[in-house]
Amino acid sequence: MNSILVIDIGNTSTAVGFYRNGKVSKVSRCASRLKSPGAMVPMVSAKPVDRVVIASVVPAVNANWKRVIKSAGLPDPLFVSHVLKLGVPVDYPDPCSIGADRLANAAAAAKLMGTPSVVCDFGTALTFDVLDAKRGYIGGIICPGLPLMFDYLAEKTALLPHVKPVKTKAVVGRNTTQAMQIGARLGYRGMVREILQNLKRDLGVRKLPVCCTGGYAGWIFEGWDVEALIDPKLTLRGLGIIGELNG
Repeated sequence: MNSILVIDIGNTSTAVGFYRNGKVSKVSRCASRLKSPGAMVPMVSAKPVDRVVIASVVPAVNANWKRVIKSAGLPDPLFVSHVLKLGVPVDYPDPCSIGADRLANAAAAAKLMGTPSVVCDFGTALTFDVLDAKRGYIGGIICPGLPLMFDYLAEKTALLPHVKPVKTKAVVGRNTTQAMQIGARLGYRGMVREILQNLKRDLGVRKLPVCCTGGYAGWIFEGWDVEALIDPKLTLRGLGIIGELNG
């Protein structure tokens, strides 16, 4: 079997990779709202594929990707939704409203860690997706992401700069930038810890496996006492798993 082309279209950026035998390779990225769809062609043509699986939270660009995939002579894409086989049941009042990327994360977590478990995705938004031992995917929690925090502080205040997260062991900021970076890291850690503790109580478990993905996962969890599996390719891996289940 050839690879599965997996495409994760996020609010800010799109990740493209090739999945085979549980592994994701040749990952490339681009802006989700490219002005020239032709720039997508090299990203999808790196290897022969048997199928294409897409998770998209930006419906406006789906037509462009369909055209690119067709022009490359690839199979019609499979867009992820709750109606597909995910390897885990979905128990949710309005399953149509679940983001496709969150379903892909759930599929990966169920395969890699089993249930119960939780996925933390540190992207534009910080999302928690919760898998129950009996009911499967039961919902989650959505918080503002780190980029939104930094953007908001810079845009809504007169004197605070726009900063990016950097490593620091300091607890008290000795300048404005450092103070903002410490506030983001410690504040996020506090929020994540509180949410995970409440999830354990709600699920009635003493141990809750945690899997993290997204660009800021390593920054938050490095050197922390909260255990987690960090997998930057988790969503793409989940798309490959869904492709296998729905072949």
